[in-house]
Amino acid sequence: MSAAQGPGEPDWDALGRILAQGYIETGFAGGVTRIPVDTVVADMLSPSRADEQIAEMRRTGDLAGRRILEVGSGTGLVVARGRIAHGLDIWGIEPSSAEYSSIFAVSRALMAHYGLPDDLILDAAGEENPYPDASFDLVYSSNVLEHVRDPQAVLSESLRVLKPGGHLLFVVPNYGSWWEGHYGLPWLPHMPPGMAKLYVRALGRDPAYIDTLNLVSHRKIEAWLRPHRDEIEILGWGWDVFERRLRTLEFSEWASLRSVKRIARLIHRVGALDLVLWAARHLRWETPIVLHLRKRN
Repeated sequence: MSAAQGPGEPDWDALGRILAQGYIETGFAGGVTRIPVDTVVADMLSPSRADEQIAEMRRTGDLAGRRILEVGSGTGLVVARGRIAHGLDIWGIEPSSAEYSSIFAVSRALMAHYGLPDDLILDAAGEENPYPDASFDLVYSSNVLEHVRDPQAVLSESLRVLKPGGHLLFVVPNYGSWWEGHYGLPWLPHMPPGMAKLYVRALGRDPAYIDTLNLVSHRKIEAWLRPHRDEIEILGWGWDVFERRLRTLEFSEWASLRSVKRIARLIHRVGALDLVLWAARHLRWETPIVLHLRKRN
């Protein structure tokens, strides 16, 4: 683990071993990603990455005094950092099912280390959000919607627990783009699952993982949100984030983003930046999708 352990710090190495074992047992390490498991784990346990996610939430406005829910809170690091380092009123939900048991175990360990109550992160899935109606000012989720059982139900439940005037911010890979971040591979936009499985198999990767993914796109999100069209106002899809990152190359290199940055540099070198941005805007290739909406009063 690259995270330095200092006074008051969790035992990052012990937590990393829990996560690494989970990724090895599920076959994600090696079968899906070729990034070394230690790197995957270090990224997941990086306080800097958690701070970046909190900074991302600030695109919805000042976070002070707002009650925040993270749907799919993973290792719990965003909740812990939000409370300890940023003074936020932030909560989370994360299922403890077998697939995510190692992640949930780490979240419990982090809560215990920081002396935070367990109920800051409830054992729950986004489809069965346990909170009452209108409980939160901001509902946030990052790289979760593509993994859930029923994305439409997760969005509906997230809107239900959102207060009138509150904001929803969901970051999710765009399968209408040219990149797939779990496998870390170039991608054909809107590639159907059957073709996707043949493609990753030809590249020596585990095709079964495709069956666990919701291949999310703009049009799918629009369809899932259609029943709520009268109660929401969509404020953005993340184009500004994508354009700024591609123009400036100022984005972190977590996980497969290291490869994305190499591709972005090549686009700059060959003088294709404006052409790529023009095509991306018209064909909605930006990735990730950063869905930002407001619930009407």
